[in-house]
Amino acid sequence: MSLPYVTTFVEDYFRCAGHFPNEPALVFPDQTTTYAELLAIIQGIREWIDSEVSDNERRIAVHATQDTFTYAAILAILASGRAYVPLNPQNPAQRNGSCLTQADVTTLFQTGAETKISEWVLEQRLPIKILDLQTISSSPSERMPTPVRETDMAYLLFTSGSTGEPKGVPIYHGNLRRFMQAFISETDFEFRSTDRFLQMFDLTFDLSIMSFAAPLSIGAACHVVTGSGVGFLDVAKILQHGKISVALMVPSVLSFLESYLDEIDLPDMRYSLFCGEALPALLAEKWHRCIPSARLFNVYGPTEATIFCSIYELKSPLDSSGEHQGVVSIGVPMPGTTFSIINEKGDCVSPGEKGELVISGGQVTNQYWRNPEKTLAAFSARSGEAPAYRTGDIAFAAEGNYYYCGRADFQLKVDGYRIEAGEIEHHARSLVGVKNVALVGQTETNGRVKLHLFLEASANAQATIQATCKAHLGGKLPSYMLPHRIHVLDSFPLNQNGKVDRKALISLAPQE
Repeated sequence: MSLPYVTTFVEDYFRCAGHFPNEPALVFPDQTTTYAELLAIIQGIREWIDSEVSDNERRIAVHATQDTFTYAAILAILASGRAYVPLNPQNPAQRNGSCLTQADVTTLFQTGAETKISEWVLEQRLPIKILDLQTISSSPSERMPTPVRETDMAYLLFTSGSTGEPKGVPIYHGNLRRFMQAFISETDFEFRSTDRFLQMFDLTFDLSIMSFAAPLSIGAACHVVTGSGVGFLDVAKILQHGKISVALMVPSVLSFLESYLDEIDLPDMRYSLFCGEALPALLAEKWHRCIPSARLFNVYGPTEATIFCSIYELKSPLDSSGEHQGVVSIGVPMPGTTFSIINEKGDCVSPGEKGELVISGGQVTNQYWRNPEKTLAAFSARSGEAPAYRTGDIAFAAEGNYYYCGRADFQLKVDGYRIEAGEIEHHARSLVGVKNVALVGQTETNGRVKLHLFLEASANAQATIQATCKAHLGGKLPSYMLPHRIHVLDSFPLNQNGKVDRKALISLAPQE
């Protein structure tokens, strides 16, 4: 028996284009595209797909630059009933090539005639059609999107893999629809067609999907950060000049902007959400003062559970039950999602006890792409039940909320002692002048793990911060938890998603 069709956010967009044809859909620093203009570009690309792409080709790759044509291509691919595979323009061509071959695609969309990945494809003589989206004419077609079922793939994202090869995460329309329903319809968010959403993420990062899918499904405007500025200054400019009312950001934005927070005032902000990393409570309190009319939320979720799947609302001042070791709670699961905490044997732990967080429900995908070994290790599902995903995140539940305590692979063993990075980071974060902290472990040639604590500190604090931090931690922690080395940086290296790049930090820790 075939499954019923599901309504997608793309169908919602098509309807909004009829209701709000002259309203802004995509807003870039130097260009605005209306709902009608974007729809015409989408329909043109879709007609090309229908005429040039075989029905058997279910995935199309997109060189994911931040421009109108790329967003139109994504919506056109989804409207054709196919899945999109975004490629990060900043990635080495060989890495993107690995994504292309793993995804088994034969069509690649890009804006412009030449890119590194298209040159690589030609050099490798791969049987992949490369299309410059700018060569496609717009179309006045009013045809609605092709119906899809919940088991049809919506997108395939590639994340870092432990083997060095990118790891594919397929998300299906049932997963994406479950997220959209939970976030927009089943929580108490009251989004409006007059809202202005921030989109600061690379299109290979799944937080980007909420940032453009939510506004385009309700007739609101999506303000896109193109990433041409230094650090997160472009984000700050668009927040203010664009009068953003809904913003999903990574906490690293606050770390970068901390010295400017006294000057930032965002009276138009209605909903401010953070995801992707642990949210420091002290920074969240400072941010509260910048958004006097907004509600502030910490949200959580791995790519495998479709964008995010739990929510915690921060009140000001934040009470002690809202944070653990200086990190804001991840709250409660969204409707349709269930959390459980298990120990190393796979048994559920008692309330308040730490363990690995397992997520189940309609937002959870059921596999890693063509990787049965990793799928078996991370996913489980009984007959007739939604998949369950072992996150590798350490958490505990207390007083109705869940608390993130770091990655299982961030737990370190030093001389037989088990150490949680979060506890050391919490105490270091409380020092005046420290903007961000990260503890990493480095395995020496003799097999012993040494702890390296990195501090991101203001220039006027750097001269004394190492000695101050060493003395401070000495009064708070047992000797086996004290970092072997403390390093002070002007700024932390960030990965392409704006998160602290811990692998890059490890490379900065010298072997001794």
